[in-house]
Amino acid sequence: MPLAIRACRSLCSWHRTRTELDGLPVLACRGCGSQWIRSEPWTPIDHTGRIPDDVRAELRARDEGARG
Repeated sequence: MPLAIRACRSLCSWHRTRTELDGLPVLACRGCGSQWIRSEPWTPIDHTGRIPDDVRAELRARDEGARG
């Protein structure tokens, strides 16, 4: 399943979903429906410009896996 990628509508609010892709949790934007997994080369931010806690947790897991 390819990830959904849609244009931002300045309503971004990223959260973990119940879906996985290649064993990784899928996070989705409640504003536009775009999706992200930690192997993607970009980092989602909320409409406030802040990196959401769910995204930060996935970035930490990615970093720990790279070191491990």
